[in-house]
Amino acid sequence: MPTLDDVAAMLKQQPYAVVSTIRPSGTVQSTLVNVGLYDNGIGFTTSGRTLKEYNLKRNPACTITIHNGPYWITAEGRARLYSWDQTDPETMRRLLRELYVIAGGTHDDWETYDRVVREEQRAAVVMVPERIYVRRPRQERD
Repeated sequence: MPTLDDVAAMLKQQPYAVVSTIRPSGTVQSTLVNVGLYDNGIGFTTSGRTLKEYNLKRNPACTITIHNGPYWITAEGRARLYSWDQTDPETMRRLLRELYVIAGGTHDDWETYDRVVREEQRAAVVMVPERIYVRRPRQERD
């Protein structure tokens, strides 16, 4: 059974993932984001007041798929959403910085970064997988 270690191995290839949430109509809304492992889950940030944030506030079900060529790994679970209206500012500042870095980001001016993400009302998301499945390369047989 695949684990977060398998997710980590795929993320070493590249940090991009398709995140899918559920619209009020029950249809799927998907978007590409940078992700990384965080706190026994998969973390990312999103601009504030997006469909992704709205959907996760209403229904935390979330699917994240990372792929590299013909191989992929998918994690399904419930997202923990941290937004400025529900989380203290210092926790938001720390979470947004940490998630940015684990998803491959760097910054020369963290004070400017903090100001911009606050203005954008960026949200932090950590999805703790309940199920992980994968398509791996086939093993060569002797």
